[in-house]
Amino acid sequence: MKKTNISCLALLSLSLTACSPMPKECAETWEKMESFAKSMGISDEQLKQQKKQFENEVKQMKSEEAAKICTMQGTALGFIGQ
Repeated sequence: MKKTNISCLALLSLSLTACSPMPKECAETWEKMESFAKSMGISDEQLKQQKKQFENEVKQMKSEEAAKICTMQGTALGFIGQ
């Protein structure tokens, strides 16, 4: 189960390719991802790397596209966290 959660987190992080500056929806999604990762015992160093990657991917997207994707992923994280 833990491997599934880690895989899900990694896929969500990798699937984003973002915008600049980070839309509110993406910031909220990152907070959910970070909370979820911490509850699974992910190290602070791994979280820093994931956040940097997440932000870089978001900066590559158009703002509207990033907001839409982040909203969908934030919703999915809500379901996973329940």
